[in-house]
Amino acid sequence: MKRISKNKRKDIAVKTITPEKINLFGMTGSLTEGITKNFLIGIRESNPAIVTMFRDRDVKPYRDLLPWSGEFVGKYLTSAAYTYRINRSEELRSYACGVIDELLTHQAHDGYLGCYTTECRLSGKARSLSEESCTTWDSWSHYHIMYGLLLWHDITGNKSYFNAVERIAELFIHTFYNGKPTLLSIGSTEMNLSVYHVFAILYRRTKNPDYLAFARLVERDLNSPGSGEYMRYALEGYEYYQCPKPRWESMHAIMGFVEMYNATGEERYITAATKIFYSILKTDVHNTGAFSTKEQAVGNPFERGSIETCCVVAYNALASDLYLVTGDPAIVDFLELSHYNAILGSHSPYGYWSTYDTPMEGERKANYHRIVFQSRPGSPDLNCCSVNAPRGVAQLADWMLAEKNGTIYINFYEAMTAELNGGVSVKIEGNYPASDRVKIVISTSGKRTFALRIPAWSKNTELRVGETLCRLTAGEYHKITVNGEAELELKLDFTPY
Repeated sequence: MKRISKNKRKDIAVKTITPEKINLFGMTGSLTEGITKNFLIGIRESNPAIVTMFRDRDVKPYRDLLPWSGEFVGKYLTSAAYTYRINRSEELRSYACGVIDELLTHQAHDGYLGCYTTECRLSGKARSLSEESCTTWDSWSHYHIMYGLLLWHDITGNKSYFNAVERIAELFIHTFYNGKPTLLSIGSTEMNLSVYHVFAILYRRTKNPDYLAFARLVERDLNSPGSGEYMRYALEGYEYYQCPKPRWESMHAIMGFVEMYNATGEERYITAATKIFYSILKTDVHNTGAFSTKEQAVGNPFERGSIETCCVVAYNALASDLYLVTGDPAIVDFLELSHYNAILGSHSPYGYWSTYDTPMEGERKANYHRIVFQSRPGSPDLNCCSVNAPRGVAQLADWMLAEKNGTIYINFYEAMTAELNGGVSVKIEGNYPASDRVKIVISTSGKRTFALRIPAWSKNTELRVGETLCRLTAGEYHKITVNGEAELELKLDFTPY
């Protein structure tokens, strides 16, 4: 897989295109509709603990919570936001906003939006149903809630969602560092330090120096003994599986490196993130395009062990972020491989359930069978993977269509129609990926340049425009200028190699 040279990165960043209208007609669109109707809409009623755990946090007897219970609603909101971006379901939008509005009624006056008792907030410890002390990933859960709220703020423009995020951020700033406990001190560092990512996002958006200062302090913890020391190990040439804590949750903190690069322009951030991504791709991505064995990197993509859906979703999110910085079509080739194998393979055909483990071969089992220990009475479908798996499918929104310097990049070839800003429409016909022929009809209100991704695996690709036939180079973008309307016929090479 080719890499982008460091001195070109700032010049080749691309932006995601979110169409004004979009319809997906292929297998991804069908599955997305099933997930929307059969899981995302109605989760509050079918699995009420997703919100009631916040309402009941100080009610005795204490609820029987997992260290990560508070993450469920944040992951759900993120999945719903991504799904909305690719199907524009107004019913889903209304429903998800209703969940948010109820959730925010449980935000404490100091900004706390977790599910643990007052005396245990953000301490790394909590009392369980048995009254015994247990560890918590309270910071991790806040991270997912903050990220989900930011996505819905972008969709709706509702300032109360952004205000809720900033209230949580202020709570963190007043709780940690500068003579107070560090995030490192509350334990579970692979998870609890992930808030680094959202603080980098907040700084990039607001330019509030307090957010950057806090992100730098978390970064110090990330690079300290007792944590993963991800940047140091990457820059010193180690593989990711060789770092002290190579679990999958750290992908979210590493996405913070990409955001810090976007916010500050400091090359060390993107260099470290890129090295980690390619290290995992080399040593720990299975033949299905899935990252992780037994929930972490082990240095061997052939080793047997559970391949957790959450791990795949997190690594693919890092890949999407890196694509937007580098513009490298090889990253999209990977994302496509993972999408059609690891991601779609982790769902039932109609979206009722998803898996915890999608093996390289063998039987798939619903997550509420494999990780039933996470279920609670009255909320049988609620677990870490069930609420995260829809994001994996809909993360397509980040890379299917992109733009750079006025050029529109088409990365996704399933049947669809998309109306873009500026009087541009794209219609794709065919039965990709089952068929090797793709018809693309483009309409513009003026002259526009389009770039077609030619997968590296398609060694002999042909493009017909009218009577003109040309052969295209594998692993690159092929650019074509359209003024008005054009009909393109792409023939990909499905020859095994």
